[in-house]
Parts: sequence; C-alpha cells; structure tokens
Amino acid sequence: MRKDLFASVGLLGIAAAYYLASLDIPTSTLEDEVGPRGLPTVLTVLLVVLALALGARALLLAPKAKPAANDNEDAEAPWPRAIGMLALGAFYIMASTIVGYAPALFMLLLAVIFYEGMRPSWRVFVVAAGGAAFFYLLFDIVLGVRQPEGLLF
Repeated sequence: MRKDLFASVGLLGIAAAYYLASLDIPTSTLEDEVGPRGLPTVLTVLLVVLALALGARALLLAPKAKPAANDNEDAEAPWPRAIGMLALGAFYIMASTIVGYAPALFMLLLAVIFYEGMRPSWRVFVVAAGGAAFFYLLFDIVLGVRQPEGLLF
C-alpha cells in the first residue's frame, strides 16, 4: 500500500512538472486546432488519472494479511535480472543499426522469451516473428514512422 501511495504522489509531481514544462512550448501561426501543447496536455491528464487511480487503489484496498516469507519471493525482480533486461534492450539498439529494425526486433523478442526461461519450440519462433511483423506493420506501414535501417537490411 505504501509503495503505491508514494508512487501516486510521485506521478502527480511528475505530471505537474511535465505540464509546467509544456507551457514553455511557443505558439505558432501554423498551429492547428490542437496546437503544439495539445499532446503534452493530454499526456499530463492521462498521467494524473493514472496517478489518482493508483492512489485511490492504495487507500481503498484493505491491507492483506501478513504474507508468508515465500509468498513475496517473486513479487519483484532482483536487480541483476532487471539489469539483464536492460542489457537486452541495449543489445537491441546496437543490433538494429547493424541488421535493421525487423530482424533486430525478432532477435530481441527471442532473447526476452529465452531470458524468461521458456524452452525453444516452434511456437516461440512464430510468436517472435509475428511480434516483429506486427510492430513493423504498425510503425512503418500504418503510422509511417521510419524505422532504423541497418547495414545489412
């Protein structure tokens, strides 16, 4: 409960700082109805809503009975495991500059799946290929966001 409540207060502070920073965005004669401050304002509102929901959940839910020692063992990932995931992300960035976005994303998805302890099977490769294809189609084709081109692809 305390972690959620502190996280809620922290998120409200971040939202306030983000909104104050967005006020420095200059207006332009070329702006549309939304303007350059539209997206930052929407993101601020979403962050405030999430922070309030997290805080309300922390206050309204009754604390559970004291957990046994083994129940909380997998509640949070240990630091070395989290650093391993961060390292996978760093290798993805390096790989995307060499092999390109889609192959690097495929390799990242495979690496995360195997890092989480799944055994190799044909399903793992299908899920990784499907995920890479989905994100390529979403960002490159549908949204028109150009993805990094590698030296090979």
